[in-house]
Amino acid sequence: HSYFNWMATTRVTQSLFEQSIRSTIPVDKPDMELIISCFRQIKINKRDVLIKENTLVHHYYFLEKGLLRLVYHTKDSEETSWVILDGSFFTEIISLKSKQPTTMSIEALEPSIVLCIEEADLNELCEQVRPFEKFLRLTWEENLYRVIQMKLLQQFSDAKERYDILMQDKNLMQRIPQKYLA
Repeated sequence: HSYFNWMATTRVTQSLFEQSIRSTIPVDKPDMELIISCFRQIKINKRDVLIKENTLVHHYYFLEKGLLRLVYHTKDSEETSWVILDGSFFTEIISLKSKQPTTMSIEALEPSIVLCIEEADLNELCEQVRPFEKFLRLTWEENLYRVIQMKLLQQFSDAKERYDILMQDKNLMQRIPQKYLA
């Protein structure tokens, strides 16, 4: 918990998160209230780092509002490997599952609101609210689908084709700085 001391944390209220859950699974009011009460809200400014390189990741996140980038660090450079849009459930899964420090960081490209829950608390929540486990499964399936699509695009398309596909999403093009799209 001390890692988040520098960020303002508050209880979560009616949100995109709740809308996302309700549009994916049926959930009654008491279960929804329990789900929402288990998450904490973190407000971060543009260029602030949510997850620092060389730290252990213990949380899952939902981007309520804003835009984040996942940055892969090498000895001599950094590269944006993924962009996280509002409405996304995410974590740095390699560190979380391996219990090793991450080689990546996640930074805000816009002022952002992130919901977070510790891994152990998420597991306990899934035991208490079984439909939420289905929400998570469906969410991770969608995330995996997008990752595989991007991997196939990288593997079988040239840079111009990939750029042309990105250009089709005008909202994305307006929000993501050009230097991160390259």
